[in-house]
Amino acid sequence: MRGRKKSEDTRSAILRCAAEVFSERPYHEVHTDEISGRLRIGKGTLYRYFVSKEELYFASIVDGLQGMQAAIDETLRQNASLERTIEALARTMIGYFWERRDFFVLLYRHEAKLDPSERAEWQRGREELVAMIGERLAHEFGNEAVDPRMAVEMLFGMIRSVCLYRDESAELDELARLVTRVFLTGVHANTERRAPLERRRVAAGKR
Repeated sequence: MRGRKKSEDTRSAILRCAAEVFSERPYHEVHTDEISGRLRIGKGTLYRYFVSKEELYFASIVDGLQGMQAAIDETLRQNASLERTIEALARTMIGYFWERRDFFVLLYRHEAKLDPSERAEWQRGREELVAMIGERLAHEFGNEAVDPRMAVEMLFGMIRSVCLYRDESAELDELARLVTRVFLTGVHANTERRAPLERRRVAAGKR
């Protein structure tokens, strides 16, 4: 006997509830029983839509990326300096994954398992984002000075590293500023820029 037809409303409700639960605690502390319990549905119903906790976690992130995409689009539409734009972009992306460090590991595991249409949509959205930021960089620096696409991929790599390896005591705004400074000026230039300030602080402390 064939199972009941899946409902898009039920799937959306599961994703919303999962996103809420996963945002409250680390991935490994969450049990699917809690998600099904909050929704008042059977655990079997939940597994009809998502065959594992990892798949559900990943799907909830992908679903939520649409909201982050809208925030990024709004940031890029603002008439702000390149530095402020990059900082706002970094803050938005780091903030979204602040409590979701497991996402990148799960993305690597599940990206190949996505339905072809979902994978195409994921890739299309990512390509559009890379193109938008790349155009801004090309406008600022000129195509001959920097490969816009590669520069954006490097920026994304920096943001990914911050999300994965940040210290527990780190602050979101400071990390966004750090990514921006290093991306636009480089580590060496950033060190030279901060050296006079550090010397002034030492001198002030001796008074």
